[in-house]
Amino acid sequence: MVSAPAKEDSGYSVSNSHHLLCFKIPRKLHQGGNTCGPEEFVEDYLEDHSPNHDLFTGDGEKKDEIIQKLKEAQNKTKKKKKVESSGDGDVNDIMTRLKVAHKEGKTGEDDNDDEEPASKKAKLKSTSEEEEFNQMLSLYHKYAKMTVGGLKDFLKWNGQIQGGVKNFVLFKVIDGELHGRLSQCPLCQGNLKFVEDDYDKIHCRGAYNEDIGRLIPCSYKAPRLENKDVHRVFPWYTEEPSEEEKDEMLRIKEEKKEGVGVMKNEDNPVAQELFQQAESLGIDLSTGAGKKKAAADFVALVDGKVDIPNNRNAKMEIGKLVMVNNEKTPKEIMEAIIEKYGFADVKEEKKSSMEAAAEAACGNPANAGLILAFKQCSKYYFDEGNRNAGSSYVKAIATLTELKEEITAANAMSFSKGKTKLPGIGNATAGRMLEYANTGTFAKLEEKKAAHS
Repeated sequence: MVSAPAKEDSGYSVSNSHHLLCFKIPRKLHQGGNTCGPEEFVEDYLEDHSPNHDLFTGDGEKKDEIIQKLKEAQNKTKKKKKVESSGDGDVNDIMTRLKVAHKEGKTGEDDNDDEEPASKKAKLKSTSEEEEFNQMLSLYHKYAKMTVGGLKDFLKWNGQIQGGVKNFVLFKVIDGELHGRLSQCPLCQGNLKFVEDDYDKIHCRGAYNEDIGRLIPCSYKAPRLENKDVHRVFPWYTEEPSEEEKDEMLRIKEEKKEGVGVMKNEDNPVAQELFQQAESLGIDLSTGAGKKKAAADFVALVDGKVDIPNNRNAKMEIGKLVMVNNEKTPKEIMEAIIEKYGFADVKEEKKSSMEAAAEAACGNPANAGLILAFKQCSKYYFDEGNRNAGSSYVKAIATLTELKEEITAANAMSFSKGKTKLPGIGNATAGRMLEYANTGTFAKLEEKKAAHS
């Protein structure tokens, strides 16, 4: 429902109702160089007047469906080119090839006996690709006649985004049964997804920030069949999972969101050792001197084990937590310290994992460090509620991820002007790229780190 407010001199208002698949985003929302796409429209303009007010709760799956349908509505006005005489779309499109093979009655095992001209055959790059095509074809035969609702049940049971036209939904079901359900983004821990008309890559939908009530965009994308241990999770359910299986899916998802190397305190030997040592301290928090000694004792215990930022005074940081929790037991104070700062080895392992993921996603792995720095700065801006500044970094990241050339001090500024200018790279952004090339960081990032630590 889209509503227009009443004029000052009238006693009524005007409302227009639209199916999501028919709604066009008003042109007036596109201001200057800022395009209001489906994601921006949902985040900035859409209000939840549903009976249960649950469109934007949880992991945002309902929101994703709305965004997907809005995308379909916008794409209806964009005429796609017909390829050759088939009229079925791009012959290199995997779903078009499957559709053609299905109509011709191929089984996925007898393609080599096909006597049609080579120009009309699906072009397969390798034996492994041919093998996957044959497996997909078998599943296409199996599911092609199912209704969209039936196919969406598979996606629902596996916690996947359900939106899209039948061809797209069918692709997601076939891919999921072959390769497993999509997991979490290795950079931001948001949900991974497929984008309609791009069957070759996996994309990140972004991570939902509960504190600010917004989806923080992420430009991560990767080839569909690479790094399955990072991007995929098994099993793929072909019938509704039991409550125990649903709980296990949720546990795996939360574990992925927590990141590499994260364990519950009861399973972490380092945490258990710190708890035992804390309980044996015999601290006295009834006097100022006792509190000061307790802070020093806790600092000595956690040194090298808990990740207290280098730019902060450890004794002061721990002292604050001791003061706030002065009515708690030593073990509970230690739990508060661990919860706030985390373990040093886990953060280092998580950082290494993110670096590896960024390198794998980059056109030039040497640019991964800069992209992660931009991503961190972007997150700070989104946390502050500054969507415009955060989005400018997201756009730059999307461009730089595709860049094949290494960014150096010699060429950084060239990407903001002239024939070598890149989309989303202005003079200020290029200046930060130059700073990073020279120093391994940039002033704005350090400023935000200090403000958020």
